Amino acid sequence: MHLDLRLERALERVELVTGVGTRDAGRMCVMSLVACLAGEEHTDSPACASPLIRAYAIPLNDNMPHAVRQRLKAFAPRILGTQDGHDAIRAELLRRALAEEILPRLGGKQPATPRRFAAPLWRLWSMLGMRRLEREAEWMMDRAVALADGADMARAVAAAGAVGRLLARAAREAPDPREAERLWDLAVGLLDRMCEVGTHRQAPHTAWAARLEQVFEARGLKGASLDAARL
Repeated sequence: MHLDLRLERALERVELVTGVGTRDAGRMCVMSLVACLAGEEHTDSPACASPLIRAYAIPLNDNMPHAVRQRLKAFAPRILGTQDGHDAIRAELLRRALAEEILPRLGGKQPATPRRFAAPLWRLWSMLGMRRLEREAEWMMDRAVALADGADMARAVAAAGAVGRLLARAAREAPDPREAERLWDLAVGLLDRMCEVGTHRQAPHTAWAARLEQVFEARGLKGASLDAARL
């Protein structure tokens, strides 16, 4: 999706944070930003968005370094309208990515350099935690294959969350910054592919930018009134 200049400038003023954030302060997570653009109440579960995309995106949002997290802003307009009945296709896309890209990349990796305190215990905990997430993601995605009829979407949503947590954990535990960057790129690229599924894509609507501008206008008015009260 090509963003028009007005929407692009409005998005630049948003700060993506962990958790649902505070809309009035212009600080939101990627999913509460979707809700804002859609004109919904402040929530990280917007009705207009694919539950599967939400489950995958939230662990990324909450675990990315602050600067990397800001890359997700451009996806908010693309997530609008993804509640479109195509999550079975997205689940299969995730399953294939897990089997063909993610698990082979993580195979045989060692945990990051252990913390100075309780180093042996930290190393064991980290290794077991990663393997648990790998098993969880594999187990759930194997079952997500049977979603052609959309009969068990709750399982697919849980699987998407497991894949998101696995990638986030792998990036955070990466042995060096370059590998962490590659894993975050993989995670963002997979979100990009999921957003491409379906026919929901639409041209940017003027209301999207207007809703964000209203947030910042209200914030400015509130700040001005506080300044006046101090005089």
